[in-house]
Amino acid sequence: MKCIKSIPQIQSELRQFFSQHGFMTTVSIAKVCGINQSQVYRNLYGKRCRVTKSLKVLCDYANLSFYTASNDPRESVVLMEALGAIWDGSDKHAKRLAKLLFAHRDANL
Repeated sequence: MKCIKSIPQIQSELRQFFSQHGFMTTVSIAKVCGINQSQVYRNLYGKRCRVTKSLKVLCDYANLSFYTASNDPRESVVLMEALGAIWDGSDKHAKRLAKLLFAHRDANL
């Protein structure tokens, strides 16, 4: 299972990459990546809540994956407590919950 890194982590890794490769301004980054300077600034310094198309362009240029090593979801106490609190125990309900989770994942990309 793939997990997306936090947006602040992606931003930090991108800023570090561009800095190490001599791109000191958002204008210079925009030129090499082929996107608008304001998009570069928003993606590197703004408050983002999801992975956008322009953020993907920056990640592709930096050869940076926005995915992190996945963890076993069964190890998450928070997730397991939430599922335990709302799941009615039936297979039908489990399938509906799974469908909702997949829809949420797809809507955030």
